[in-house]
Amino acid sequence: MKKSILALPIVLLVLLACSDPFLNQTYVEKTNADLELTNASFLKKNTAEFSLWIELLKYADMYNALNDASTTSTVFAPNNEAMTAFLEWKGVSSVTELSKNYAKYVAQVHILNFDLGESSFITYVDAGSIPIPTIFGTYLKPSYGFLNKDVDDAELVNVKIQDSLKIYLNNEAKVEALARTTSNGEVYTLGGVIHPLSETILEVLQTYKEYSIFIEAIEKTGFDKVVSHYADTTYNLDGSFSVNDVRFTCFAVPDTIYKQANINSFEELSTHLNANANYTDSTNALNQYIAYHFLGKSYTKAELFTFQESGQVVLFDTKLTSQVITVQHLNGADLINGVAGITRSGIQARNGLIHKIDNIMPVYEPSPVAVRWDFCNYSDIQSFVNAWGALNNRGEVFSNAPPSSEIMIDLSNDFRQGNLGSITSFIYKANAAKSLTSTYRKVGFIKCTRLSSTYPLLNMYGAYMNNLMVINLGYAGWIQFKTPTIVKGKYKVYFYYGSSSSLKSYYPAGSLTKISMDDYQKTLKIWQGLPGKFTEPLKQSNINASGIAKDVLWDVVQFEKSESHTFKVTLMDINAKTNATYRQMWDYIEFVPITE
Repeated sequence: MKKSILALPIVLLVLLACSDPFLNQTYVEKTNADLELTNASFLKKNTAEFSLWIELLKYADMYNALNDASTTSTVFAPNNEAMTAFLEWKGVSSVTELSKNYAKYVAQVHILNFDLGESSFITYVDAGSIPIPTIFGTYLKPSYGFLNKDVDDAELVNVKIQDSLKIYLNNEAKVEALARTTSNGEVYTLGGVIHPLSETILEVLQTYKEYSIFIEAIEKTGFDKVVSHYADTTYNLDGSFSVNDVRFTCFAVPDTIYKQANINSFEELSTHLNANANYTDSTNALNQYIAYHFLGKSYTKAELFTFQESGQVVLFDTKLTSQVITVQHLNGADLINGVAGITRSGIQARNGLIHKIDNIMPVYEPSPVAVRWDFCNYSDIQSFVNAWGALNNRGEVFSNAPPSSEIMIDLSNDFRQGNLGSITSFIYKANAAKSLTSTYRKVGFIKCTRLSSTYPLLNMYGAYMNNLMVINLGYAGWIQFKTPTIVKGKYKVYFYYGSSSSLKSYYPAGSLTKISMDDYQKTLKIWQGLPGKFTEPLKQSNINASGIAKDVLWDVVQFEKSESHTFKVTLMDINAKTNATYRQMWDYIEFVPITE
């Protein structure tokens, strides 16, 4: 007992020595009186601190929503000092000088449709992300301290964390006081205003003043209309509608790089590319050049330059039909098409990311390289899956690390978890199946369970991109896709798919599956030979293992030009109709060049 008593002061000293982000601030006792107030009433009670924020909420027609006691919300409320600095930054003297839309965006990015208590908030600070979307539709990134990220990548090593004992949201708004609990949620006090990511890629480029030639080329080709989109709305036959996020990756060429190539104006760029004056024509050289600088999904630099093995070259489809870029790590540098480096990465816009590059990056057709085509890696599927994540406060599920338990999301027209977007990347026909779609979707996205708490970034199957596509279409049911662009040449083609112990009864005979790609045909017995065909050697003698198997589809296919291809799979096993455990789980198709 004496040892415990003596140790107590030491424990207290250790606790008191820990860094406190709210050290030396006046402690405000939480009273039951606040529990009788709505979030709006709490702000009104503290008008001396929040009068400008209240004014913005009213101007944006958001104030009354926070006064609804039946609606839960969390408000990150900037104080008057923060609002005054924000208005000065915007070059206006009052809230009403902001546009109504922009004021609404500002309000929305500070509000969660969720009661985020203090303890959960601190947990998310440690994790670096709040998985609950703001009502603006974006996610807040909390951190201890902030960094000046408005520099080129080479200078980032010299940037130091500032004010590291304080909590910041999105690297710009200091949390001055933690949650005050009200009758319908929480109110946090901010010493800064979170800037809503409301500008599109072109609008963001225009603020930098160093992309005048590139911007003019975007506008003259009409591509400004393409990259102004941030969402597509599809109206359904039942009167409902679904919304898909639209995202791009832009490889932006600054004026300094053009000048190094003796290109000093838009006209000189057009001449350099041998383009005629009909710039909006899709066959025009300048039009194709601009389309080539955009990808149809948003990729961070890390996502672009992630390789499975040394020396790997990875392809990405561009917005120029049937044209790709290559990325590789070459001679110590991460390069696009072997020549272009990214000098400044991850400039954020509402509809994607901008990467500043150090080469004019003309349209380029590479030699054949290996392609891994993940069945789930389509922009519409990613948007659909992330919409489910937002709805269920799970964050960006598509790219998140593997979860502690499997997530299955319905991609079929059954919409078992809601119509979260329009999916056009595949078509299918489903027939009667004994396997319940409540258990295995007709077509579904599986986010694979993490391998263990020791290996949180690995998944239990070893699946590429941590996902699988589940197929439960019944006997003679089929599904059809368009592949990504494959560079012209000869290839050997492999099929990678998942299996688990619940499917081991099919291993001896396999499951008859018909696969076609354009004019190439293959009848394959999926699972036959498992566990010996698992890609991980340690699983090849374990019949109860969950893993990824590999089969050869075609020893040789030859493509005469670079383009995408029609890929169709038909389930020809009667078990697809009669067996309650039947489903297939697909990972990816691999095209490996044949060099002669």
